Amino acid sequence: MAQTLLSVRVGVRLVTTAAVLIISAKLVAGSQVTATHAAIATSSPAATQIGLRVMRDGGNAIDAAVAVSFALSVLQPKSTGLGGGGFLTYFDVETGGVWTLDFREAAPAAAKRPASGPFTGAQAAAVPGFVAGLDAMHARFGSRPWRELVVPAQRLAKDDLAKTLQRLGEQGAHDFYDGEIANKLVETVHFSFRDLRDYKAIWRAPVRITFRGADIYTVGPPAAGGLVLGEILKIVSGLDLSRPNSIHLLAEAERRAAIDRDKFLGDPAAGRVPLHDLLSDERAALWRASIDPNRVTPTIALAEPSATATPVSHTTHVSIVDSHGNVVSLTSSAGDEAGTGFNVPRLGFALNDSMNDFNSTPASPNALAAGNRPASPLSPVIVLRGGKPILAIGTPGGATIPTTIAQILIDVLLFNRTPANAIAAPRFSQQAVPEEVAYEQGRAPQPVIDALLAMGHGVRARDAIGDVQAVWIAGGKLLAISDARHRGAAGGY
Repeated sequence: MAQTLLSVRVGVRLVTTAAVLIISAKLVAGSQVTATHAAIATSSPAATQIGLRVMRDGGNAIDAAVAVSFALSVLQPKSTGLGGGGFLTYFDVETGGVWTLDFREAAPAAAKRPASGPFTGAQAAAVPGFVAGLDAMHARFGSRPWRELVVPAQRLAKDDLAKTLQRLGEQGAHDFYDGEIANKLVETVHFSFRDLRDYKAIWRAPVRITFRGADIYTVGPPAAGGLVLGEILKIVSGLDLSRPNSIHLLAEAERRAAIDRDKFLGDPAAGRVPLHDLLSDERAALWRASIDPNRVTPTIALAEPSATATPVSHTTHVSIVDSHGNVVSLTSSAGDEAGTGFNVPRLGFALNDSMNDFNSTPASPNALAAGNRPASPLSPVIVLRGGKPILAIGTPGGATIPTTIAQILIDVLLFNRTPANAIAAPRFSQQAVPEEVAYEQGRAPQPVIDALLAMGHGVRARDAIGDVQAVWIAGGKLLAISDARHRGAAGGY
């Protein structure tokens, strides 16, 4: 709902024309576009064009988000799709409220953990929430006909997927859960009719984090956004990040937030997640006091690491602002490595592998249980200042999602860097396990790596961290930014 579940206060020391501006799909290094009416950033130039077309034709931000999400399910099936799920953070200009929608996948009623090893094949799939989520946001806030928003994706698709999308457009989302599409799912997958019929996207209260005069809104459990972002910002609030050891301090804050995430995060339907206590000043002070400013603190020295699942990394994010001032921040996922790799016969899409996102320890808050939704790293964010939105932002990246967003918010809100520079800056990520600080090969300055090594950190080079899609609102202008690390596109008019 639009009310906030928890408020956390943190204090710390292209010329637009009437025509749509869109960066050509030939570009390979992301893009930036300044606009005055509406703006969008996605991981696909073609999807960005579709979203802009929807808004130019009178649709709002939610209409564009639905059309773009369906299009991305065709264009980038390894990142999102009908067999997956996601989370939405939404600012509604009419009420001035922020809403969050949970359409994470849910465990089937008959699901049981394998005797050994992970779930495999179709057994790894939880009940998809993607279609239900798009339907729920469209029913509450959309303005254009549902079929009109599915058609662009249908035209991009081929064979069975094109037929599935055509049916979804004509019959509506209910067909996925209680119609011909549902029948085909039950025939070939371990879902029951009741699993599908009982699935519902859930409107949840957002988490609000107050930081440097801005209100940061994101999703609560089972998503990690509110917990991890809130803890990182609370912990660093009493640290001097202007010193040369700032990356060390930030990594240690991220480690402690990850420890709490792994220990406490789960589906709130399965048990209370103590967000108020985890995001309290007292807990932040205790974690802060445990940080040695000159030396790494191994996770084992802070707490016994709980068993963790590997969060999904194949994900996509969309940020949209429409001409009315509505704002969408939407992150969706198909699971790891294109979900289970199990393509549903006669339907044309792959299923998620979200059953492997549950913790293997029965006593964990994130343990497998019928109908539960596994913990998720997805963290779509909208930032307000004085009740007005100033930023929509999100990224894929599995467990690095909240750390990436936290670093960008610190750069923008604390150090007053431009959003473009903050998004372009080198990224680092520390989890509870593994112990190493991940850094971007070829982007992180060698002196920073040397300093981390000197303080006892393990370090691990990797490819680009994240693929940020953002829209910044300032001075009556909209700046859409698609991360230069990848091949997305910003657009506006």
